[in-house]
Amino acid sequence: MARRLRAGQHPAPEPIRATSMWRVDQIFLARHGQRIEVICSLVNDQGGLRNLNIVAPTSDPVKAVRHAARHVAGKGNVYGARQARLRWAREQLVTEQDELIRDRDLEDEFLDEFEETLAAVRDQMR
Repeated sequence: MARRLRAGQHPAPEPIRATSMWRVDQIFLARHGQRIEVICSLVNDQGGLRNLNIVAPTSDPVKAVRHAARHVAGKGNVYGARQARLRWAREQLVTEQDELIRDRDLEDEFLDEFEETLAAVRDQMR
């Protein structure tokens, strides 16, 4: 039996379960002092949506993206990141036009590291 929610309450988010396979859909970067936060938006086949936030211990965007890719691919239930779009978060933008600009070089860095880590995880499981 489902619990009734009071006005203003939101249902608790479902955990990211191993029984549900996810893929990376979008990636957002935001600077926080000497670190970069990488927010990975994950989707699954049932229409679920989750965000994973990873704060990389670096101010270098390439290293931050690679750090996040290793973390996400190592979870074991994220199967892909192809066609994931990468943008800087809204707070980092100078103009509204910046919101539309994708960083394809960083997308490639993320995908390369994700695929390498995923292959290593699969090799360990064999």
